[in-house]
Amino acid sequence: MKAMTFATDSYSTAELSARHETLNVKAVVWTAFALRIYEVTMNKIKLLALDLDGTTLTSKNTLAPAVKSALEKAIENGIIIAIATGRPLGTMPQSILDIEGIDYLITSNGAAIYDRHGKKIYSATLKENDVLKILDVMKDEDIISEAFVDGLTYTDKRYSDNPLAYGCTEAYIDYVKASHGHIEDMRKFIFEHKNELDSIEYISTDPQTRKRIWTMLENAVDNIFITTSSEHFIELMDKSATKASALSRLAEMLNIDMQNTCACGNADNDADMIAESGFGAAVDDASRKCIECADYVVPDSDNDGVAVLIDYILSNC
Repeated sequence: MKAMTFATDSYSTAELSARHETLNVKAVVWTAFALRIYEVTMNKIKLLALDLDGTTLTSKNTLAPAVKSALEKAIENGIIIAIATGRPLGTMPQSILDIEGIDYLITSNGAAIYDRHGKKIYSATLKENDVLKILDVMKDEDIISEAFVDGLTYTDKRYSDNPLAYGCTEAYIDYVKASHGHIEDMRKFIFEHKNELDSIEYISTDPQTRKRIWTMLENAVDNIFITTSSEHFIELMDKSATKASALSRLAEMLNIDMQNTCACGNADNDADMIAESGFGAAVDDASRKCIECADYVVPDSDNDGVAVLIDYILSNC
């Protein structure tokens, strides 16, 4: 069931009236809204998990000054910050690593957790049998792929040679070209590393191709988690490797109740984390799945949404 989503001045009285046909229904909605506000404000946020791309970072792959300042303010006020990203460790932006007090990095969609010194404190790699099933499903597909191994990215050379041809935006060209490995035969690479893969990604600009491959993989391989962080991606991890499970594990390690956590994101791979945190937030251009799971909606990443979220937490939680 969708939690009530809200933001400062999100809905006018007229908009709410259009949404609900009777005063009784409106009364129920506003009662639920008030109860949720009470519930959130009674649970002090101790751990804040933030997606990177499209959430903490701007569309230009940069960290806005207001967001940097807000992160530092949250840390000063005792909130533990964890970055929760689909990226592997080796692609973490220096602008994030340079912030003293960002102590934990949930990477590869939850497949690994690192401390700020790069020490791996949790890992959930794909199982060999599942990798072999994936390769069997994909044996006749000529599609761009990437693999994450021990915090590093290995990408199809065709993709790193010409990222724009495969849906990459201008802001992320350098990110793709900075891959640790530029591989001629990704299928062979994946097979050779079948025991140590954090994640496999398939990339296509054709929605029908993505839908077909997603369905084939979903039907053929039971023990994987399939998600997407970007329009052209299909991302495969072990079933236990989700951002939500990683956040829960980190909270347990830190002796923090999940009711005292907050998570914010923008894409489908963030939805479970948002839903299972004590207080879930989404930026206002997030995927529908994210919005449906969120308790609070903030401006997009180009309008300092994470800073708005932190200000709300510090003022109300």
